[in-house]
Parts: sequence; structure tokens; C-alpha cells
Amino acid sequence: MRWPARWSILRGVKVAALLAACVAALTVLATATAATPAAYRTHVNAICAGYTPTVKTLARQLEAANKAKDGQAYGMALGKLIVLQLAEDRKVEAVPVPASLHVQMTPILTRMKQLDSHLRKSLTDAIAGDNAGLVAELKTVSTLSKPLNSWLDAAGLRECGSKQS
Repeated sequence: MRWPARWSILRGVKVAALLAACVAALTVLATATAATPAAYRTHVNAICAGYTPTVKTLARQLEAANKAKDGQAYGMALGKLIVLQLAEDRKVEAVPVPASLHVQMTPILTRMKQLDSHLRKSLTDAIAGDNAGLVAELKTVSTLSKPLNSWLDAAGLRECGSKQS
């Protein structure tokens, strides 16, 4: 069966319109996932700022428990702090990085993922009662995290860096 000529023209117009709509949708998605550096910094700083009050409260609890030599209170505050840090890192790591910030952010995000791995292992060791493993993991975390605040500050993410510590 032969289609009338006008139907093939209409079909071509519909295909072109569909393709144009797809291109427009992909452009919107690409723009949404590749924010400007300023928008990225604002978004990530807002994530971290939301965690800062709790981080500071837990840090005070750790200090008080350490001063009181209360191992149980120290362990509880430390566990909460680790879980909180993992949640914050997961949110920060999920934010798409603009192409212009890839060079600067890649070592930061890579280090955060390394730290997350050791933090999860420290929780596993704590639950298993492996104090030596817990201490070893926390020492590794301490070593790996040393340059992170300065890296975050240099990237314009002070809420995640020095303002949170």
C-alpha cells in the first residue's frame, strides 16, 4: 500500500519535532547537571552548613567525654560523628561537578571517598569490638584528612573545610 505524499511529509514533520524536543530536553538536563562553579560552590556549601551545628555539638561532646574519661560517652559521640560525616560526604559527592572545576575537585572527592571507606571500616571494627582495628582506621583517617580542609577552602568550600572543624 502506498501512503499519500502529504502523509509522508507530515510524518517527517512529526519526526523533526520529536527530535527537536529531545535535543531541548537533553540540553536542559546537561545544563542542570553542569552548574556554574558559583552555583556548585553555593550548593555544596549549603549542604555542609546544614551539618556544621551538629558536627560542632558532637565535637564538644567528644571533648567533654575525653576530659571526663568517659569511654562510653566518647564512643557514642564518635560513632554519631562518623555516621554524620558519611551522610554529609555522600551528599557532597553526589553533586555534579562543573567541567571547569574537575581538576580542582577530583583530588578532593577522591580523598573523601578514601576517607569514607576507612570511616565505614572503623564502624565495622567498633561493632565487632576490634579496638586495635578501630584505632588503626582512625589513625589512617587522621592522616588522610590532614590536607582536606585547606583543599576545600582553596576550592571555595569553606563551609565544608575550616568553618566546620
